[in-house]
Amino acid sequence: MRRALAIMAAAIIATALALGTAGCGGSAAPGAPPAGHAPARARAAVAPQARSMAAEVYVQVLRRYLSTPAESSFSQAFRMVYVINRANPDAADPSGTHGRGAPIAPLTQRQVTAALAGMAHVSFIADRGSVIEAKGGCGQVRHGGILITLGPPVSHGNVTRVAINGWVACLGATWLTYVLQDQPGVGWRVTGTTGSMAIS
Repeated sequence: MRRALAIMAAAIIATALALGTAGCGGSAAPGAPPAGHAPARARAAVAPQARSMAAEVYVQVLRRYLSTPAESSFSQAFRMVYVINRANPDAADPSGTHGRGAPIAPLTQRQVTAALAGMAHVSFIADRGSVIEAKGGCGQVRHGGILITLGPPVSHGNVTRVAINGWVACLGATWLTYVLQDQPGVGWRVTGTTGSMAIS
């Protein structure tokens, strides 16, 4: 009799230990999320990739330039817009050295292209010669487009300046510098131009 009671007590203790272990690290209770994982509703959604500051600024500059004939000197709307994929500090200076400049990041290029898709087909290119053809002894951009060179954003607090050159043909180009301000709740917006403006 004592032997039977001892065996029964040992079985009860073993069962209790097994249940305790399962509660600590074994299978989860029905309906509960797996151990170490947050419920699906508690997981933060992956936010869409934020637009870079350079992309925001370039979008505003290109939108303003392409839609303001008084500043670009071009009255037609360009559907094909080619942009050099390197930012040149001398972009607004027709007599500048126009070196290679600094690469515009691929992410910035994609964000600018996407943001302006409803306005024009924007394509970043490495070689300006690839979109220029000679007609009547004067070079011009293919497909009735425009070739644009941007300068790097130069910031002072919440104010930024961006140089730009738009080139259509040997006697169709402009050079100027835009001023943008980072406005609370709105973002970067063009507020005007600064410095000299040249037209050919």
